Amino acid sequence: MLDLETMKVQHVRSEDSEGSSMLDLEMVKGIGKSDLEMCLTLPASPGYRKLQVWGQSSQVLESEALVQWYTNMRGIVNQHQRLDTHDPYHGPAPPQPQNDSPDTTHQAKRSTAQPVITTEPPPHVPNCGAVLEGSVAGAGVITTPGYPDQYHHDLYCVWVILGGKGKRVRLSFDDFEVTQTPDCTGDYLIVSETGGANDTSVVPMCGTDVPGEFVSEGDAIYVEFRSTPHGDTCRGFSARYSIEEVVVTCGQEVSFLEFDFESPGYPAPTKNETSHCELTISHDCEVPICQLRLDLLEFELQPPEFGNCDQDQFMVRANEPVPVLCGNNSGQHLYVEVGGRASTSLHILQSPILPKPVGHITDPITGHSTPLEWKYEIPDARRWKIRVNQIPCDCSYDHLKTATPRAPTGCLQYHVGVRETVSSFNFQGSKLDWDPCWNGNETDCGRRRWTGHLNGLDYHVCVRAMEGYCGIMYTPTGPESFLLTGRTDSNITEHRENLYGSKGCQSDYVVVAKSRTPGDNDPWSHDRFCGSALGNYVQGPIVSYSTPFYMQVKTDADEFSRSLDLGNRGFQLEYTQLPCSGPYLFNSDQKFSG
Repeated sequence: MLDLETMKVQHVRSEDSEGSSMLDLEMVKGIGKSDLEMCLTLPASPGYRKLQVWGQSSQVLESEALVQWYTNMRGIVNQHQRLDTHDPYHGPAPPQPQNDSPDTTHQAKRSTAQPVITTEPPPHVPNCGAVLEGSVAGAGVITTPGYPDQYHHDLYCVWVILGGKGKRVRLSFDDFEVTQTPDCTGDYLIVSETGGANDTSVVPMCGTDVPGEFVSEGDAIYVEFRSTPHGDTCRGFSARYSIEEVVVTCGQEVSFLEFDFESPGYPAPTKNETSHCELTISHDCEVPICQLRLDLLEFELQPPEFGNCDQDQFMVRANEPVPVLCGNNSGQHLYVEVGGRASTSLHILQSPILPKPVGHITDPITGHSTPLEWKYEIPDARRWKIRVNQIPCDCSYDHLKTATPRAPTGCLQYHVGVRETVSSFNFQGSKLDWDPCWNGNETDCGRRRWTGHLNGLDYHVCVRAMEGYCGIMYTPTGPESFLLTGRTDSNITEHRENLYGSKGCQSDYVVVAKSRTPGDNDPWSHDRFCGSALGNYVQGPIVSYSTPFYMQVKTDADEFSRSLDLGNRGFQLEYTQLPCSGPYLFNSDQKFSG
């Protein structure tokens, strides 16, 4: 363990490309100039280059422990903020207010000047406080030492409340009594909603007016309390904190690393009207962001018409084209490349759901026909809840070790398990078909049909190969879980034809490199698969030993030009990674045909 008092470290200098500055890490009992200098390199954090430590001990300094101690006490566990210049002999002074106008949000007395430096300086290293992890306790109380009794002199307390990834911190005061001095130049309390010790926007508070509520801008709040060596003391304060999920909706701009994007009024359906919902995701330049992962926890829009999203649309404006989505996509996810962008926007466009005429009656005199009734093909249940994860280019920024894995370049979807399920967009989408209902009693009138896969797609579904696994097998999850080309109907159980190869699959198909169905008599492996069943020479699962593991999904621009493709639901396949020690499922004379 690192014994800072034994070392009698006096102060620390930060050195970077813009020069050096003194920091506030001075030990109380460290006196005089040091004869020891050591350079410490901080782990991957922008703005940090080198630390020079002076002390009176020849004991070897442990860089990781020193850095962790400093980081915890200064409230930059989350932020990795650039450290500003402080007085090297009297510790960090509270920042100057930006103006003298009253603040109605936080009502305690604010200062207009820095605290007076006395001949007997207050402590420069926190001697009370704590780092509070939201993942351990979702709520709690912080108080001055000894509360509700009077606090002591010479206190320097620092609390850093960490909400955790995708969460914010809310702080409210139940009691507040800090010795009143002009401009709070004596005892004072500061609260930084940015979570950093060097927040220049905060001002000290003292007196008896209870401050208003504080809500973190990111996922941390920094609280600092100081008392002078002499003078009167008071009861102090008692404050409650709570950790809450970050939820945003239309028209907002957000910079959290993780949050939920919900439709207005969620979980209630959106209004049945024309609307445009936009969300702006800001990428913090201090923490470079390379990718977004969008998990569509619940996603229900109007379905496509013959594969086209003509009514509702979900669009992402990013570095590379992202498919326009509609229909039912709950459970799907997307990776979006955003490296180098200042922000990325999500857009959801909605059109009114209109009913269809069912049955007609003809006026015997005029000959005009009017509908008997109007019915909706889909329920008015459009809503969405999308979990957004901003993935840093450097994983070292994830202080809670809950990083969402980065996807390889070119992968719209990325799976990391040994066995998972992949499906085409809108695979679960269906509707009541009221189109063939002129009389209202036709056989197909009101039949539930699949609304089908989407047109114009070309993307990759990637799978991370686990250690010790050399192959991958894709298996349909049911009798109607591979319907890509041809005329199919969800209520017809006639023989389904599997097609494969570049000759048989030219419109809508999936590509799995050098694949074949185990146990068939075809000595050739193939890569394209389509039709109304999976397989090459025979129907069944397909296996590939080609790495990296990926599946390409390709659909053409419509359902009519290359072939008449109606009622095609798409695909839902369960993949299973095959261990290298397992049996080899191909014959020794395997060949490949594109």
